[in-house]
Amino acid sequence: MFRLQLKDNVRLEDFKGYTVIIPSICIGNAAQLACDLLISSKNLKRVASISHPALIPCYGPSAFQHEPEEKIAACELYSCPDSKLLVFQFRSPFISTHMTSFHKELANTLNNAEKVIVLSGSLGFEKRIIDSCPYEYKASESFKGIHGDRLQNMKWKEFGGEMIFGGGNALDLYKIMDEQNVPVMILFRYLLEGDNSTDAALILSELSELCKDFLALNTDVGGLQLKVPISWKLLFGNDIPELIF
Repeated sequence: MFRLQLKDNVRLEDFKGYTVIIPSICIGNAAQLACDLLISSKNLKRVASISHPALIPCYGPSAFQHEPEEKIAACELYSCPDSKLLVFQFRSPFISTHMTSFHKELANTLNNAEKVIVLSGSLGFEKRIIDSCPYEYKASESFKGIHGDRLQNMKWKEFGGEMIFGGGNALDLYKIMDEQNVPVMILFRYLLEGDNSTDAALILSELSELCKDFLALNTDVGGLQLKVPISWKLLFGNDIPELIF
């Protein structure tokens, strides 16, 4: 059963006209790391969590220094009312047999959104032209109606394949959103496994170029003003104990 648990008297209707950013569970967790950076850098407030059979339950301490008392769960929603921005974050893998149900419920929940952007990644060795742009996108016709001119100015290549290898649930979610006439786009980067924190920052940089009006992450001297979340201190677990040597 899909359960949306809102907090602090927030209502689902409050998110009408918002831009929604959703990470897929992709290679290197790059999309999730990008959302971590966005939530931390804009000091987004946790407004809800979602439970569903597709989500493996988890619970733990806060991932962000600006909300030290908050706890994290398998699926969280963070909001910025001033920017009309809603960001999802997933903390556990999906159970594939329930994914279609989860995607449909998610599309129903977000049918009043202005647009949905799904962040993802793909296996670097699937990139056919080595010196081409490492970013590709796939946008619905309704999304192109909103950002068509800006998309043409981006250096990204439009994805025309049937599968994003390593892209997780991005395409499946895109198709269901498109079927329900939700303006939706996938933005993904070709990358490799390992420390993908740099890839996360690069993905967020590209997203900022498209959505600079409300992400407002650019500094006066150029570049992005990003705040690394406290949870990144343990991206690869604890330090190796010196006593083993």
